Amino acid sequence: MKDFAEALALVLEGIEPLASEQVALPEAIGRVMAAEARAAIDLPPFDRTAMDGFAVRAQDTAPGAELRVIGDLAAGGGTITLEPGTAARISTGAAIPPGADSILRVEDAEVRDGTVVAAVAVRHGLHVRRRAEDVHAGDVLARPGDVLTVPRLSALASAGVATVDVPRTPRVDVIVTGSELLPPGAPPEPGKIYESNSLAVGAMLAAVGSRLVHHPPVIDEFDATRAAIEAGLEGDILIVSGGVSVGPHDHVKPAFEACGIEEVFWRVRIKPGKPLWFGRRGSTLVFGLPGNPLSAIVCTALFVLPALRRLRGESDPGPRFDRGRLGESAGPSDNRTTFLISKLVPGEDGIPVAWPTERQGSHMTGALGESDGFAVAPHGSGSLPAGAEVDLLRV
Repeated sequence: MKDFAEALALVLEGIEPLASEQVALPEAIGRVMAAEARAAIDLPPFDRTAMDGFAVRAQDTAPGAELRVIGDLAAGGGTITLEPGTAARISTGAAIPPGADSILRVEDAEVRDGTVVAAVAVRHGLHVRRRAEDVHAGDVLARPGDVLTVPRLSALASAGVATVDVPRTPRVDVIVTGSELLPPGAPPEPGKIYESNSLAVGAMLAAVGSRLVHHPPVIDEFDATRAAIEAGLEGDILIVSGGVSVGPHDHVKPAFEACGIEEVFWRVRIKPGKPLWFGRRGSTLVFGLPGNPLSAIVCTALFVLPALRRLRGESDPGPRFDRGRLGESAGPSDNRTTFLISKLVPGEDGIPVAWPTERQGSHMTGALGESDGFAVAPHGSGSLPAGAEVDLLRV
């Protein structure tokens, strides 16, 4: 049995970002950079006004000075040349015309019969945004491993970048096993339960970014299990939910072996999620998740999502923990790192406080539905007092 940290290291060992592809910016939101992206132009690309007002020569302004208005300049429009004693009406974003060096704000001016009267003297360069004061052409705006957030996409688009190189989107195949499974909404049947893992695990994978392939549920029969697994090995990650224990109807592990998947580890010192299985065939990462919904969710957050992030090219694959404290005493279960179903409530100082629910256990999916995630009680820590600092896992 592996400790959590050791198991995670084994999962991430040797994973490299997938081969890159070039995509247009509108398709790149949430993707991860595979190569540097550099500005194609200066930002601003020319001297422009930061205010509505009048383009002027600073030396021509003084309280009561009258300047002849010779034109009207809009963003993206043409330009004119200012001579001494003249001004041009100008809108925010328009290019500063030749001969002008400053902006007289609308609030500081009065228009009278084709002239503008300055109420103040303006200094040289006032309200002018200078070319390249923000970005120079060739500046690096995004680096390998950077997630393409909305702010980054905005900066790239503004700097004339049309396409970016990103690792291709990982394909993740999801298989659920169990003769007892019913689709949600089907009429209840004796001895049957509703299948939820494909929905929950799939939602977690989609939130990170993946191309999901859902396979039909598989009954507890070896040949059917083997055939489904073989079909699922075409992707970058294969997830099989259920059937990874050692009961007479658990066919997943023998099917893994029959498909030539090399086992890396089986079982992790965590609760829930102890029966997690992980292996590889070629470049395909294979996870055997416990069929229990709570265990499947925890194992996906702790192991599958970090592997997915690494394939996507993220420099920090996780898992994503917050830091908080316990609202009451709690501890690990049977010397395993325990993920305690908890309500996470902001404390008076803003730090989240975890209140473990009364109902704990890998079968308590109803309790999970009433919670915000998990408080982590490390194995070997013993009982932790109220106020103890702990990691928090939100799902």
